[in-house]
Amino acid sequence: MALMKFSLVTAILAIGLGITVDSFGEESWVVVVRAGDHDRVDTPVRIDLNAAPGAETQARVPSLATGPKPFLLKELSQDGKTLHDPIVAQIETLARESGPPVRLTWILKGMTAAGTERRFKAVSGQAVNATNPWTLSDPTAGPLVLKNRDRPFFQYNTRPVSHPDYPPIQTRDAYLHPAYTPSGALITGDFSRHHPHHRGIFLAYTKTQVGSDHPDFWNIQSGSGKVVFDRLDRAETGPVTARIESRHRWEAKGRGTVLNERWQIEAYDIPDSPYWVFDLTATQQATGASMELLPYRYGGMAYRGPEPFVKGPLDVLTSEGRNRLGGDQKPTRWVDLTGPVEEGSDRYGGAMILDHPSNVNHPTVARIHPILLPFFCYVPGHDVKVSIGSGEPTVFRYRVVIHDGRPDSKLNQRLWRDFAEPPVVVVESKAASR
Repeated sequence: MALMKFSLVTAILAIGLGITVDSFGEESWVVVVRAGDHDRVDTPVRIDLNAAPGAETQARVPSLATGPKPFLLKELSQDGKTLHDPIVAQIETLARESGPPVRLTWILKGMTAAGTERRFKAVSGQAVNATNPWTLSDPTAGPLVLKNRDRPFFQYNTRPVSHPDYPPIQTRDAYLHPAYTPSGALITGDFSRHHPHHRGIFLAYTKTQVGSDHPDFWNIQSGSGKVVFDRLDRAETGPVTARIESRHRWEAKGRGTVLNERWQIEAYDIPDSPYWVFDLTATQQATGASMELLPYRYGGMAYRGPEPFVKGPLDVLTSEGRNRLGGDQKPTRWVDLTGPVEEGSDRYGGAMILDHPSNVNHPTVARIHPILLPFFCYVPGHDVKVSIGSGEPTVFRYRVVIHDGRPDSKLNQRLWRDFAEPPVVVVESKAASR
């Protein structure tokens, strides 16, 4: 794990806020986190800093252009005193089409009660010594393998994955597998004899229409459609997050690429947590004729469990308190699917996927296979046709929680609120925040 050093933090934040270095150095500004209506525990928070353009920021601090950097924050009490040792946040510039160029991210550690706020100030004039908790493999050498504190997290497959027992038409890339719990248990499946086209954590649609054609991107054995990795835009790590940004092509037989897709994956380092957390945002845009998602019972963002899950028994819970049978074909905000990590074991693990309120037809209907297959998916076109056009992109946002143990409804509801109704983070003058 690499040791990162960074100074001039006051200058960076001052540029991002559009104020002078001297005024920030005199503690004129603080960053305020407001919990809102819910208790928070170890919650990821961030703020996009306004004002100065990214070009100016990078010109003054060129090292920011090379990726995320550590940034010290000290928490202040109501009387302005420092509460504890500084915490390490992450500061970076993001190449985006629009919006603020400087982003600050950190973990709001410990308990933050509903209705309260916490205040933070940049630590000026002090170098940052921070160990990067993340390791990403060389993207030119094969699939991207992400580790956290030397523990395997997941593998993002950028090259076609084949199996000797299945024909070449069943090869696929652009999905996550294997993925592991924090204790190291495998919780994704691939090339199962029960539906080998189910591939770890993946996204594909089943019943579609593009012009006069009906490509099926889910059942790739049909040969009518397949999602293909195109290119890697970004793969980088910092003191708080690891980020992968990539492009996929949705290819239909006889038509070529009918849909372009961008994946943005961002994983959060939450030390000593019994779960991993990462966000997966899929941005889709048709290349010509719109892709119509016709009403059908499955197809969308999906999770497939490993072989020990097949014999189960599975323990499944939805946000409405339903189990595997009761939750199938019902709208929901989250689904948590767990099973024995080894055949016959009472040790469980699994994954929960949270459906963001901004998604099409949220709360989205979930297909949870009721008898044999350890999988579920969100189906935006379950009851009504959904059109993905060539103009404004269609964006789907999900948060994935990989964990040891069985579903915990109280924990899951808290994680859902952190995703759907995150704390408000603002910058205020020191006088105004008192």
